[in-house]
Amino acid sequence: MYPNFKILPKEDQANLKARIAESIAFEKQRIKRKRIRTLSWSVAAVFCICLGITLVFKQQQKVMSPIEQFANTTEINSSFEKSNQVKLILSNQEAVSVGDSTTIAYDASGNKIKVNNKQINQKKSLEPQYNTVMVPYGKRAQLSLADGTQVWLNSGSKLIYPTAFDAANREVFLEGEGIFDVAHNVAKPFFVRAANNYSVRVLGTLFNVSCYTKDSKVSTALLRGKVQVAYAKKGLLSSDTLQAVLNPGMIAALDKKSQTIKTKVQYVEQLFSWRKGYYEFSKEKLPAVLDKLTRYYNVDFVMNKEISLKETYSGAFKLNDDLDKVVKTLEATTGFDFVYDAETREITIN
Repeated sequence: MYPNFKILPKEDQANLKARIAESIAFEKQRIKRKRIRTLSWSVAAVFCICLGITLVFKQQQKVMSPIEQFANTTEINSSFEKSNQVKLILSNQEAVSVGDSTTIAYDASGNKIKVNNKQINQKKSLEPQYNTVMVPYGKRAQLSLADGTQVWLNSGSKLIYPTAFDAANREVFLEGEGIFDVAHNVAKPFFVRAANNYSVRVLGTLFNVSCYTKDSKVSTALLRGKVQVAYAKKGLLSSDTLQAVLNPGMIAALDKKSQTIKTKVQYVEQLFSWRKGYYEFSKEKLPAVLDKLTRYYNVDFVMNKEISLKETYSGAFKLNDDLDKVVKTLEATTGFDFVYDAETREITIN
């Protein structure tokens, strides 16, 4: 081993310099390849992220109709559930209070509305004009749409709809519960859209849709005619659409968590009873009965007693009964003690 480079023979010096230069060139090339690989992985990662965002965007874009886009971009305070009057929100955001037992009726053009024995005129527009009806707990509402379709809205519900339907189809957006008696028109199918990519397609029929935000299921019950329910499953790469066709006397239930639809044949008349002013229930678990009474009467139930989730109950309430009578009916039906506090609007179960 030579201790000093200068004392090496010239031939060895030249060989050593060549090896050093070759080593430096190799190291530079290695670093360059590493940078290229790192950059390639970075580009690939960014591409995957962009692809994922694009897929999600396209999936959402694909399943959203114009009225769904309007419903998702229009903020309406959910405190309407606890107010004391039905409200009609016009396309210019004017709010009209609707009296009890009043039908909101549109003429065929959709520009004239009869409400509270008064006529409201809306300006004509080439763009779709949407109105919204908000029904608080303890109230119900009835509408006659521009095409002649009749709608009954249950307590704690909201309906968005165009003042007049376009040439292609008829679409409304529901949150809560509604009964629809759809005017027959083969050329213009009627769609009830709801949150969670759920929809009901009909031509002419009588059916009930319940799609409260807080409920774990969305259900459709058919009394007359024929409907098709559809649900676009959520997922990054999934584009599956679940569908089910209902005949009279059938119910379709979408489980929001499992993203599945199950159908069954059942006596459905009782699900339409609130339209006629009473609530009928048969073999229902008590929590389900109390949930509906909470909406119908705008009260809260406080449970100081453990309730069996296996036991079921049957009965009926007139929806114009006062709460004292409701409490007595509950006591007679269940055998529990119910105490009503008028100041807090709470009913305690002892």
